[in-house]
Parts: sequence; structure tokens; C-alpha cells
Amino acid sequence: MTTDVRTFRAANMQAALDVVRREMGHEAVILHTRHIDKRGLLSLFSKRQEVEITAGLGAQLRPAKPSAGTIAAAKVNKSTARTDDLAAPPPLLAEKTDNERPPARPSIADTVRSLAEQTVAKSSDGPRNTVVPPRWSPNDVIVDLPFAGRPANSASSPQRSGATRFTVARNDHPPKQTRNPSPKAETIASRSRSSNVSGEPADSQAIHQRLDTLQRMILELGRERPDSSLQDIPTELFQVYTQLLDNEVDEILARELVLKAKKHATKGQLSSPSAMQALLAGLVEQELHVGPPLKSTRGRRRVAALVGPTGVGKTTTLAKLAANLRLRDGLKVGLITVDTYRIAAVEQLKTYAELIDLPMKIVSSAAEMRTALDELNGLDLVLIDTAGRSPRDELKIRELKECLDAAQADEVHLVLSLSSGLPALESVAASFKSVGVNSLILTKLDEATGAGLPLQIARLVRMPVSYLTTGQNVPDDIEPAHRTRMARLVLGIDRIG
Repeated sequence: MTTDVRTFRAANMQAALDVVRREMGHEAVILHTRHIDKRGLLSLFSKRQEVEITAGLGAQLRPAKPSAGTIAAAKVNKSTARTDDLAAPPPLLAEKTDNERPPARPSIADTVRSLAEQTVAKSSDGPRNTVVPPRWSPNDVIVDLPFAGRPANSASSPQRSGATRFTVARNDHPPKQTRNPSPKAETIASRSRSSNVSGEPADSQAIHQRLDTLQRMILELGRERPDSSLQDIPTELFQVYTQLLDNEVDEILARELVLKAKKHATKGQLSSPSAMQALLAGLVEQELHVGPPLKSTRGRRRVAALVGPTGVGKTTTLAKLAANLRLRDGLKVGLITVDTYRIAAVEQLKTYAELIDLPMKIVSSAAEMRTALDELNGLDLVLIDTAGRSPRDELKIRELKECLDAAQADEVHLVLSLSSGLPALESVAASFKSVGVNSLILTKLDEATGAGLPLQIARLVRMPVSYLTTGQNVPDDIEPAHRTRMARLVLGIDRIG
């Protein structure tokens, strides 16, 4: 029988599997899955991804049933057969052509995110079941998975037919020992098998089965990477762990927080999701560094400057601050801009100043800065907008420092965009420390890949955060930084905006 191999694309994993089942039938074997960027003109303006599945249909792709003689021989030579199975290359990999390349093994974060999308995130959809994820194994393993709408233990459907087989290929050499499931995994499996006795509804049973399968998957990954300690994550916390990963919290930091929560939790707390969530939120709050927002005492002028690289939103952020301090707090606010390199920035700030009736000065040197401040002497607060500086341009950084020294700024806020990569943010923060930065303003949280980035920055930069911005609307999309609010964002409890 010839082998029929096809590739399908869809918006998500469930849709892709539906297409495979419709086009190739229940006997199709999933050879490879991956997430790819959606192609086309619109992809230039969005970050949408598609799921690509390569599936095959043919006798060579189906595992042959062992004969009675084979089973008897396996019992006699059990240890030898096990060693040979581990040493020999999997049949499916041996049939690949030279031009085909086995897929790279994903990281734990990528795997958990992918599985969470298929199981945890969709568990609230009710009776519509999602595909049960496979288990990782030293060699390629073909795992039979029930299609949506059929519980795995359903008596009305055959055990083998009507199932999708996922084949997982490994790139590294398999270990030379037999893996035994941990007691935790066996406990989870027993709980899953006994779910029918509890009298739960069918959809609730299916949800528990999917969550248990995901937990076993995480434990298996932990055994493949002993340093990860994933096998120590309790069942009650693994959903929180995947949520942290989904919010772009580093695997090591996420695991550290979850294990710390496990260590401090009582038995009663472990059995209460809300109690564990509160405990973990408290641990996240301890990691965060928060500074006070801008404030001024009437009759005593304060000077605050915003600095940072180009494109992080300094001018828009300054306009939001000025509008709130003027209209909400009733302070007398003045503006100074040093950003004479960009005409558009000067005009933008001038427009904001006219709208809320604020005095504004334009300066280009330290001497002009001193003169401008003398003219704004009767105000409560002066906000200084500076030009964007490359963190690698030491000359421009020194010029900025001279200007701020002339202004005798009481506060210097470094503006960082969360749409930038973490290594870049760490480098920028290190470069701007020389100008006297004492606080951070994190902008474009709405454009960040995950709400957990402020927690990452707290570990990397170790500087207090004074404000978060969540959009372009002036004066609304800005809020003072609060530990509780930031922790709830990191854990996915609160939403941005």
C-alpha cells in the first residue's frame, strides 16, 4: 500500500485536526505539527500564526500488531528486546528521505503553551473536547487520541478506531535506562481512571482527563530535563505555572515561584485554588519594585525629567502625566522639551500644551535650560521631555547628563517600552543609569508579548517602577504602579486596560 502524505494549515490545532479527519479519515497519522507565521500582505501588520499539520495515510505508518510468537519471544528476551528497542532508530525516522529533517524538540515553555492552548484554555468551552496531548518518549511514540466530542473512556466508540495518532520524533540520543512512572504520575493516572465512579458529568470528566494528561506531559518533560524540577510541581499549581509561561515569565523564575508557593502552602491552601492564587500573588508582589508616582507640594516647585531611547513613547507619556496632574490634581504644570531633533515631537507637545493651557519652553543647551526654569519659577511641577538617545552613544548620553544637571531635576524617570526584548531593556537601563535615573516608566504594556514582563524586568533591572502605560489615549491610558495590580496582571487575574 502506498503512503499518502499531506500538509494542512488552519487557524488553530482543533481546526487543523478537523480538516485532517475530514480529508483523510480517522486512520490518518499525524507526522509533524508546528506553528508558523501567517503569510500574506496582512501578516506585515499582525502577528497571527497558523498551525501546520503533516499527516500520512498508509500501512507503513501504522504500527503492526505483534504476533503470538513475537509476544512469546519478547517475554523470554525481555531485557534484550528493551535494549535493542532503545538503541535502534525508530522505523518512522528510518523511512524519512534525506531531504526531510526531523522537527526540533520544542522547549518546555513552547510545549506547555501549545498544550495549554489545546487543553486548559479550552476547558471552559463545555462539552466540546479538545485533542489530548501526547506523551514524550525516548523514541518515536504513536499515541492514539480520541477526537473532539468522544471521551477517551466512552463505551459507545471503539477504543482504537476513530482516533488520531500523534508521532513525536526526538533529535537527541535516547537514554540507556528504562523509565518508570513516578508515584505522582501513577496517582494522577489512577484518579483519571476512577473519574467515572464519581458520578461527574461527561464533559467534566473529559476536562479532568485533559488536565491530567497535560500534567503527566509536564512531569515527563521534567524527567527528561532533571535540572528543571518540573516533577516537583503539584497538580494544584501546574495550571498557574503554564499561565506564568504564557505571560512570558521565564521558565526558571516561574518554577521558582511555584515551588516557593508549594513550600509555604498548607494542605488546606493546596486544596483551594483561590488560596493558592492569593499566596502566589503575594510572592510575586515581593519580587516587584514599585516607586511613588509624581507628586508636588503647592508652593514648592519640583522638576521631573523623562529619558530613554527613541520610540518608547516619552512625549505621549509626558502629555498623559501633564494632563492628569493639571486636570485631576489641579497642579500648576509647565513643560520643557529638549527634543529639538524631531520637529513632530515638538509640535505634538505644543499641541497638548495648548489644549490644557500649559506653558511650554523649547531648549537646546544647558544654558537655555537654566533660563527656561527661571521663567517657570512660579509653578508646582515642571516636566522635561528629552530627545531619544541611543544607549551605545556615550557622547549623547553625556550631553543629556549635562542638561539634566543644569535642570537640577528632582526625579529622572527612564521610559522603557515593553514591546522591546528583555536583553535590550537590560542594556538600555544600564546605559542610562549614569544620568541619575531613579525610577522606571514601563510603556506599551498593551503591545507586550505577555503581562509577565514587568516581573522579568524587576529581576533584571532592580529599579522601582512608577507608572505603566497601556495604550495611546491621552490622558487615560496610564496608571501609577501598584504591586497588587502588577501581580494580578502577571498571574493573568487582571486584564490590561
